[in-house]
Amino acid sequence: MKLYNFFRSGTSHRLRIALNLKGLQTQYVPVDLRTEQHLKDEFKAVNPQMLVPALEVDGKVLIQSPAIIEWLEETHP
Repeated sequence: MKLYNFFRSGTSHRLRIALNLKGLQTQYVPVDLRTEQHLKDEFKAVNPQMLVPALEVDGKVLIQSPAIIEWLEETHP
């Protein structure tokens, strides 16, 4: 599980809290919004919307923090 996130993003922070509370092993991949790293082709390949956070699980990418939290609740009660 990889979380693409920015340390000052409130939506990224929300997911870091949820993943921590669930005790899930997660690799954190920093995406620096200040240097527009989210607009580069490498990140666009992960999330075409070019927004953080994005959670990669088994080769699939989930976006939008409310949807990711709902998915976490359904798959890791």
